[in-house]
Amino acid sequence: MYYQITLKIPKIKGELVEEFLYQYISQGWETIENESKYIFNIFLKDNSLEIDLLENFLAKHSDIEVSYKVLKEENWAEIWKANFKPIKIGKKLIIIPPWEKHKADLENVVIIIEPAQAFGTGHHPTTQMMLENIEIFMEEANKEKLKNLKILDLGCGTGILGITCAKLFKDCKIWAVDIDEEALKACQYNAILNKVKTKFYIRKSIPNIKFHLILANIGYKELKNLAQLLKKLSQKETHLFLSGFLNEDAEKIIKIYKAQGFKTIKHQKETEWSFLWMKF
Repeated sequence: MYYQITLKIPKIKGELVEEFLYQYISQGWETIENESKYIFNIFLKDNSLEIDLLENFLAKHSDIEVSYKVLKEENWAEIWKANFKPIKIGKKLIIIPPWEKHKADLENVVIIIEPAQAFGTGHHPTTQMMLENIEIFMEEANKEKLKNLKILDLGCGTGILGITCAKLFKDCKIWAVDIDEEALKACQYNAILNKVKTKFYIRKSIPNIKFHLILANIGYKELKNLAQLLKKLSQKETHLFLSGFLNEDAEKIIKIYKAQGFKTIKHQKETEWSFLWMKF
């Protein structure tokens, strides 16, 4: 059984709530804006940890209106289909769900994503910025440096970032890591859908190896806590793509990672969200 949880939020708290959802709610949500409020429709499974986290958060914010609606199992898929439309990102990336058809051609790279219960359909600004810059990295990198690429997709969710790498880079291996079992299942399923499963290692734990490219779209608190570990996983010329945090936190992230030896190559903003391209 699933719940549709609707939050009606004063606009002044919009960023606060979206940051919480992005960090703790893996299944995704729908956002509607009117003149005075934001409305978030969140879809969660009964007895999930996310419901407890959300209710604890709401208990601290009494000015947020909340309502619950029970959804039947079969309605879950229909809701996703209604809200997950094909989207083009960058020059040639096209993200589609399995129920959409797209004719194969030489000019575009099609990524098929079944959202299931995991985060990452390409519609959130942070995911879009990550994907855009993966494509740019591929275009700008020396061809010799694109050989035997070791890539870490940390907090992989649906696997959308790693799958994009698998399709853009011919010679690569991707370690897709997530603490959420549903995310790992979704990642594996999507890797099979896209016929790139042989390039993937899908696991709960972070391997103790050095990477050429590290992707982490996981939120400010997590990135802050992982700085020393990501340094250990880096080598000379490692590229680090970070997102999932608000613009106001970008300078703090830059300072934290600069202290670990990373330099900033690019800082990109989309609405209230930031992306950082750093290099070791």
